[in-house]
Amino acid sequence: MNLLLVNAISAALSLVSIAVVIVALRKAAQMIRLGRMMAAEIATASAGLENAFAALRSEHDDLRDEGRKLNARLEETAKAQREITRSLELMERIRADLRGDIRALYALRASAPSRPATAAAAAAPEPLAAPAQARQLPVFVHRRVSTATAHS
Repeated sequence: MNLLLVNAISAALSLVSIAVVIVALRKAAQMIRLGRMMAAEIATASAGLENAFAALRSEHDDLRDEGRKLNARLEETAKAQREITRSLELMERIRADLRGDIRALYALRASAPSRPATAAAAAAPEPLAAPAQARQLPVFVHRRVSTATAHS
């Protein structure tokens, strides 16, 4: 009976050890399943982060390109503003010169005795005023004035 009791205890311990192994295998399988689920979630999150990074990089490139375009526009605007300022200064200078010429003509007309008005006599003083004015003005204005007088 002693041998029978040892066999029964051995069998019971074998069953307990088999139950422990089965429980351990179930826990291992559950852990493997959870690990695979976490790996899939990490891969999804990683893909989402890569997409977000690509979108941010694209937005950064677009903003950098727009910044360059805006800088070019600012330079063009500054150049146009300088040209406009230069043109305004030129126009003011021309206006002042014309005022002086008109005052000189009024003074000349007031001091000169009255003469008979003929077309040839009226056209004679104008060419004398044009060269004096042409020397003070830039070349492109002189060209325009010459072209305008040639067509007249």
